[in-house]
Amino acid sequence: MPRPVWIAPMLLSITAGALIVGCGGGKEQVSAAELVQKGDQICGEERSTFDRIQAQPPPNASVAADQTDELIKSTEDANSKLRDLEPPDELRARYDQYLDARDGAVDEMQHGKDAADDQNSDAYGAAQAAVARSAPQRKKLAASLGFKVCSSSSAAA
Repeated sequence: MPRPVWIAPMLLSITAGALIVGCGGGKEQVSAAELVQKGDQICGEERSTFDRIQAQPPPNASVAADQTDELIKSTEDANSKLRDLEPPDELRARYDQYLDARDGAVDEMQHGKDAADDQNSDAYGAAQAAVARSAPQRKKLAASLGFKVCSSSSAAA
């Protein structure tokens, strides 16, 4: 006996709803000291991943695109973890600025990946330069929050 056509979409909706409810997805309220400790840990993990990915310079545009994609994923993962931290109210505005600056770096990295995919070395170099130009502002914002690892050189942090 054939199943009614509406059963499959209904099951998909129920499953999706259960996943959303089951994830819990709340932010973790942290003190200023915990924000620094947890944030620097996240940045340290990101930096280790960056170092591993960039251990060898890319020999061609295809490898550059793959490496950039891995770097983007690492930074997006770190950004997601940082966004899960709820800072004290007095740090909220600066923390949001810092996270927005990190998101801007991801956007530029994506431009670089797209350029590498298109084998456009000029656009790839321009995107890398844009990430580098914005690094001092990200470092300044991170330092204003008390971060040590996140405010030092390297990675998108």
